[in-house]
Amino acid sequence: MSRADPIEWTDAHVHVVDFLQRRGDVGDLVEAMLGSGVTHAVVFGIPVKKRWATSEPLAPGYYLDDNAPCHYHSLTDVITLDVLQQCDGRVRMAPLICGFDPTDLMVREHLDAMWERSRAWAGVGEVMLRHDDLTNLTDGETPVADHPAMDEVADFCRDTDVPVTVHHDSSSPGRPDAHEFVPEFERLLGRHPRTRVVWAHAGVSRRVESTEQIRVVDDLLSRHTELYVDLSWTVLDHIVDRDGPGAAVDSRWLELICRRADRFVVGSDTVGRADMFEARVGRIQSLLRTLPQTVAKAVAVDNASALWFRPGS
Repeated sequence: MSRADPIEWTDAHVHVVDFLQRRGDVGDLVEAMLGSGVTHAVVFGIPVKKRWATSEPLAPGYYLDDNAPCHYHSLTDVITLDVLQQCDGRVRMAPLICGFDPTDLMVREHLDAMWERSRAWAGVGEVMLRHDDLTNLTDGETPVADHPAMDEVADFCRDTDVPVTVHHDSSSPGRPDAHEFVPEFERLLGRHPRTRVVWAHAGVSRRVESTEQIRVVDDLLSRHTELYVDLSWTVLDHIVDRDGPGAAVDSRWLELICRRADRFVVGSDTVGRADMFEARVGRIQSLLRTLPQTVAKAVAVDNASALWFRPGS
């Protein structure tokens, strides 16, 4: 493989819809993936849908476009299965269930119903819990990791032997270094030591930029053997300073990834659009090229395969 060839990798974080539940062109997305070295992808919907409220003069195109709330949208799981049927198999896809309210004590009913609908499911996620903006914009209770409904989700994943991907910020935007939400996340991990949990974006969001995030990640990985970390979205901006040749990788993250090479996966966090995907893969390739070859293979392929693409699945 020449330096110009992309390293093969599994995209562990692909939304097939946007926050209006609109699909992108899956054919274009697959072509972009193939051109960027992706052979496998973990795909899912988005558990919430932005509302167009009568108080807003313009229809939203994104959840931050106005002050109208979002609501949980179970149809996203059906859309995910529909998108899967449109794919030609050149990129192998593992779909996840996410269309539920993580504060609903009857959440197990939705998970069981979707599981019975298709044997293609490879896991659960992305479950939206603490989130810098969506927490305030989503109708209902505040979704937290130690909510009793999340015990039902974790038990379902244990019983079906699949992982769950969760978005759970470690801090609020106003207190980026307080990590006040880590204890509730750790309570979930402690109550469910046999459930594999993938922490999306390593607990970082657009407006949550902790200077000590790497310490928090290292501490949690050392205490919880079934915790994995999804390097996607904004956390990649902290690890790799820019796209393309000459990109520098933070030496502290490099050391941690090498030391715990079996606990990290990478993802684009696109929302079904080829152009968004292409804009995000540069940092992933820069990271993989910087890692030692055996570590790069684990992070790029092997860990995701063990989580979502096991033999017989």
